[in-house]
Amino acid sequence: MGRGIGHVFAYAGYRVDIIDFKPREAAAGARLREAARAEIAAIPALLRDLGWLDEAQRQAILARIRVLPLEEAPAVLALADFVFEGVTETLEAKRDAFSRACAQLRPDAIVASRTSSLDTDALAALVAQPVRFLNAHFLNPAYLIPLVEVSPARTTAEATFAALKDLLESAGKVVVRWAPSPGFIVPRLQAAAMNEAARLVEEGVDTPEDIDRAVRAGFGPRYTAMGMCVFIDYGGLDILY
Repeated sequence: MGRGIGHVFAYAGYRVDIIDFKPREAAAGARLREAARAEIAAIPALLRDLGWLDEAQRQAILARIRVLPLEEAPAVLALADFVFEGVTETLEAKRDAFSRACAQLRPDAIVASRTSSLDTDALAALVAQPVRFLNAHFLNPAYLIPLVEVSPARTTAEATFAALKDLLESAGKVVVRWAPSPGFIVPRLQAAAMNEAARLVEEGVDTPEDIDRAVRAGFGPRYTAMGMCVFIDYGGLDILY
């Protein structure tokens, strides 16, 4: 996800530094960074081949993205305005990453986690400036899906939310603000639909291929066009609720 978020901002014209926050032996770290650069380069190349970018745009995007080792983090973080954390989904990993980052960040830097499972308030307690922390949940692939679900912690300043919202919207993102809740918005809706899809297969109602075809040709376009709450309203709140 971190690489995908990097694409989002590089496409919008921002310089992006992606830091490998795990201490590694030199050769292993170099191999990992080289693999990451190759993966990052593949996406703009695909978009160029599809006609979404021209070659000059592809080269400009890649010139804005650097993949760096942990040793270079202090100098980079000291200049950062916004930091998006993308380490493993455990409190221990987050605590270590925030501790390292906050030791180098300016007091006015904004820190955003991209967690999809951990409590925003619990994470805010791990940073040096909780007023400048919040969660920004991107959907995979981040460079294609417009939505970002943003959840301030109880300690988050309104100015922090406003600044992050402005940044995301400048990169073409659609921002929704949600109260801290397990599962967020889209994953909760998605879980209900996924469970029903699995049940349809288990009950022998149809094949996985036909169920996916029905989603792509019916369920998906319907709710993309009008949203679920509007659909409920159109159907009649007195009957459907």
